Amino acid sequence: MVLPNKHVPVNRSLVGLGGEILTILADRPRTVSTTWERLRTRNLDASFEQFALAASFLFSLGAIDLDGDNLRSKASETSSGGR
Repeated sequence: MVLPNKHVPVNRSLVGLGGEILTILADRPRTVSTTWERLRTRNLDASFEQFALAASFLFSLGAIDLDGDNLRSKASETSSGGR
């Protein structure tokens, strides 16, 4: 479930969902609910449980952070010279 394989398509794997989440957060921080809604418009197969697992996976890797009520991509922070 973490990586795609012949039984788990990319859009259902944690790595694939994590990439979608990072894309959503690339331009600015967003609330968890806004991020979830945007992910649902991109990926109709994802459940909220899968979204939460992918967000937790990204958090454990240090790719995203929770800033108050907002999820923030650390990649966008690094590319903009830090906030």
